[in-house]
Amino acid sequence: MIESPAEPLTFESPDEFGSPLSPWVYTSAELFELEYDAFFLRRWQFVGHVSQIPEPGDYMSASIGRDSLFVIRGKDDMLRAFLNVCRHRGSRIVEGSGHCKGVIRCPYHGWTYQLDGGLLGVPKEDTFPDFDRSRYGLHEIQLEVYHGFAFVRVRGDGSAVGEWFGQVGRYFELFDAANHVPCLTETCQVWGVNWKIAWDNYLENYHIPVGHPGLNRLLIESEEAQELASGVSYGVFELRDKPSTVDIERRYQELCPTVQGSVPEDVRGKWVQIGVSGSLGIDLYAEAVDIFQLIPLSHEKTLVRAAYFGRSDPSDEERELRQLLFEINDNVNDEDKTLCERVQKGLQTTGYRPGPLSSEESSVWYFHEMVRRLVPVARLDASPPVGQVAIENSRMLQSSS
Repeated sequence: MIESPAEPLTFESPDEFGSPLSPWVYTSAELFELEYDAFFLRRWQFVGHVSQIPEPGDYMSASIGRDSLFVIRGKDDMLRAFLNVCRHRGSRIVEGSGHCKGVIRCPYHGWTYQLDGGLLGVPKEDTFPDFDRSRYGLHEIQLEVYHGFAFVRVRGDGSAVGEWFGQVGRYFELFDAANHVPCLTETCQVWGVNWKIAWDNYLENYHIPVGHPGLNRLLIESEEAQELASGVSYGVFELRDKPSTVDIERRYQELCPTVQGSVPEDVRGKWVQIGVSGSLGIDLYAEAVDIFQLIPLSHEKTLVRAAYFGRSDPSDEERELRQLLFEINDNVNDEDKTLCERVQKGLQTTGYRPGPLSSEESSVWYFHEMVRRLVPVARLDASPPVGQVAIENSRMLQSSS
């Protein structure tokens, strides 16, 4: 039994790997509902950086699927997270990011809440018989700030964010992520894929030489990598010495040395890629930190969010390097979108069965084992009959407890 979420996982050879997930697991709307609860409501989700809400009344909202939430700074300077829904008739309260002047006001009927979530005012309150304000404050959810990044958990309990990251957290310190600010325009793409296909793709580098020729010209994967029981994994890339034949990539290589003095020596010239199964990728560079976040929209549609954070006082070279990084990563995301959508279509082919996994796809196997553990019906080779997926999953959970 695994005692610690930060305990490293190891394997001796690819022979230890079982089969990848069955194709039906990527196409089932019923299974999607179970996964949404297990992976997106009960596990920590990224919202943003505390630098985005520096003053009392400042807020930032986020979606983790059909659920919306927001983080706001109170008059006491405390950060709190709430479900983004009015307690009266269910209206969304805020959009995007902004500032609430003293109170949080619902745009539908004007119910107002204090910055700590307590219900403050109700228009025509006398029309509500035996009304008790104390029962109708905003629904507060769990919030943790880790090296400047805000994470929320909608329901359930378990390990703290820091326990998830364990020793991997040292990279946030080395790149000084706590003192970063947003530095590039945030983007979103809708991919026509199940969220697990996008996450499988993020986890493995086996496809890079074929799927990402530009990235392959820039980077070499090092031996430094690790999997943790919490679902956190990391790997380290190093910049190639050979100049790329493509202008934008070669310029990136030329500028990289100009910013390496801003980070400690042991991470200079390195890209550190951290994955938090199954929704968050964090890539740390000397010039910036980029966020790759999956937001499930349905069993066959996923919103992919890209956000960037960096030092607040960049040099001109650092600004240019960030823009180059943005363009390189934007192209990589376009390539991944095409690759993943081809997989989504291919998995629906009659009679298809998954092939074996390479040792370079070990992270995929660990993720699939996590899916099977949290949603045991995913262990089945074929889908239960329509309407029976949740029932079978409940039966399997009970039998394993």
